[in-house]
Amino acid sequence: MNIKYWPLYFVTLVLCPIQVKAERVSIDVNKPIEPIIKLVTGLAKPPFILEEKGKGMQLDLIREAFSFEQKQIKFVHMALGRNITGFLRLNADGIITLPPEYKHPSLFLSTPYISYQNVAVSLSENNFSIGKIEDLTDKSIVAFQNAKKFLGERYDKTVAYSMDYREVPSQLKQIEMLFLRRTEVIVLDINIFKYFISTHSDSIYSKPFSVHYVFGERSYSIGFKSEMLRDTFDAGIKSMKESGSYQVIIDNYLH
Repeated sequence: MNIKYWPLYFVTLVLCPIQVKAERVSIDVNKPIEPIIKLVTGLAKPPFILEEKGKGMQLDLIREAFSFEQKQIKFVHMALGRNITGFLRLNADGIITLPPEYKHPSLFLSTPYISYQNVAVSLSENNFSIGKIEDLTDKSIVAFQNAKKFLGERYDKTVAYSMDYREVPSQLKQIEMLFLRRTEVIVLDINIFKYFISTHSDSIYSKPFSVHYVFGERSYSIGFKSEMLRDTFDAGIKSMKESGSYQVIIDNYLH
């Protein structure tokens, strides 16, 4: 090597790594970081949860409530019976459908943000007279998962004497079982039932049916792992109701 060129060679070797490192730092610093909130969600319950499309009345309301804070939402779908264990195992940020009075040391409950109107549905051919919860006693029933917990002690005591009582994760499966005469009564939200009937033209769903309003309307909250998330969500829902965007989302699915 000619010694008079040695200093230039040395400078080149030293500067190159520094230049590459500076470029990498610049890319990382400028890359936008979006907060992600992971929420445990039930299985498909159209129009509340349209799992395959990643949409639905509840999911849209939640996204919109957090959009004021530019937060991204990731929904993790699982059966209602696994929501608490899933929440803990996944270290999720919350569970989207819980009774407002629900108590758990790891959860802060939001103000109720969505309502379900549970009903009993039977085929008209059975000519059942169901005017109160106790009239379900001698019927075969397929209810939504955790119905005993959500519908209260009176319901729990009544179905204890049912000739055949089951709770299933898929509410669409409930409707199929009713029209296939595999159960006498199903217990589910009226809007889930109506949505299914309106979107399925198969002849088996054309049988006349009777809807029995034996349950009161029930509101639900989100359980969050932090007070800050809970307060952010409550503020978002409040702003949506004031602006009218809350009702627009509801109407998009129910009308």
